[in-house]
Amino acid sequence: MPLPREFYLQDPFVAARELVGAWLCRQMPDGSFIRARICELELYLDNDRACHAFGGRCTPRNDAMFMAGGHAYVYLCYGLHNMLNIVLGPAGTPAAVLIRALEYDDCNGPGKLCKTLNITRADNKLDLTRGEKIWIDARDTLPKIKTGPRIGVDYAGADAGLPYRFLIANSPYISKPIK
Repeated sequence: MPLPREFYLQDPFVAARELVGAWLCRQMPDGSFIRARICELELYLDNDRACHAFGGRCTPRNDAMFMAGGHAYVYLCYGLHNMLNIVLGPAGTPAAVLIRALEYDDCNGPGKLCKTLNITRADNKLDLTRGEKIWIDARDTLPKIKTGPRIGVDYAGADAGLPYRFLIANSPYISKPIK
C-alpha cells in the first residue's frame, strides 16, 4: 500500500526520519517488481544553500520541488547520473529527500540506484501516492537511525555541515559511513 499524500505533507524532518527503513517499490519496464529498503537519504530544505530551490523557483529543473509532497523529483547530475528525490511538504514550500542507498544489489549511491532501477527524468513529477511505476510502502520495523552531514555539498558553506543525512546505523549498503 503506497504511503498517502498526508505522510509527505508532514514536517520534512519527521517524514525524512520515517522514510529511513521504508520500502521503495519499482515496477520495471519489463513488468517485474523490485522492493528494497531505503537505508540512506539526505534532506534538502528551501533555506539551505545545498538545496536546488535555495534561489527560488528559477529553472524548469527545480520546478518539481514546488509540487505537493509525494511527487518524484528526478534530475540529472553532472550530465551523467539521474538522482531520485522525494518531494516533501505542502505545495509551494520546497523540500525533498535524495534517496542515496537501498538494501538491494548495487544501489549504494544515488546514481547507481537510478541506473539499477531504471529511474530517469521521464519519472520526474511522478505521483508516488498512486502506486504506479514508483511508490513507497511504510517501514515494517523501526531501525536505529544515525544522522550526519550530507555528502558532496561543500559548496554550501556552513550548510554543508547540517545533520541532514539519515541512515540505518551499521548498514553495509550505505555509500559512506558516518563517524
